[in-house]
Amino acid sequence: MAGSFEKILTATDVSYKLAVPTKFLRDHGGGDQLMVMDNHTKRMYEFVLSTRAGRYKKPVFINDWLKYSRDKQLRAGQTIFFWKNDDEEFYRIQVLIHHPLGAGAAGLQ
Repeated sequence: MAGSFEKILTATDVSYKLAVPTKFLRDHGGGDQLMVMDNHTKRMYEFVLSTRAGRYKKPVFINDWLKYSRDKQLRAGQTIFFWKNDDEEFYRIQVLIHHPLGAGAAGLQ
């Protein structure tokens, strides 16, 4: 599985742009358009990988990211998992479901 990460969402992530791990830039450059499928609904989105302006070039997803966030009604504190299977041309994204008793990620939404 190439280019995967798990992230607990912040208020900025769900309402503005999703900050992604810097290591994700190893395989992609700023401005890359990535086709992303919601693993639950099978709906496709086009995320654009951009870098923040300024001294620290932290990568972020823009474009359809906000549409995805609204469609899924994401909230700060939720966890997403983002990955690409080696045999697919697109990425996948999924919201992880956590049990309130601290059992960790118990399933996927």
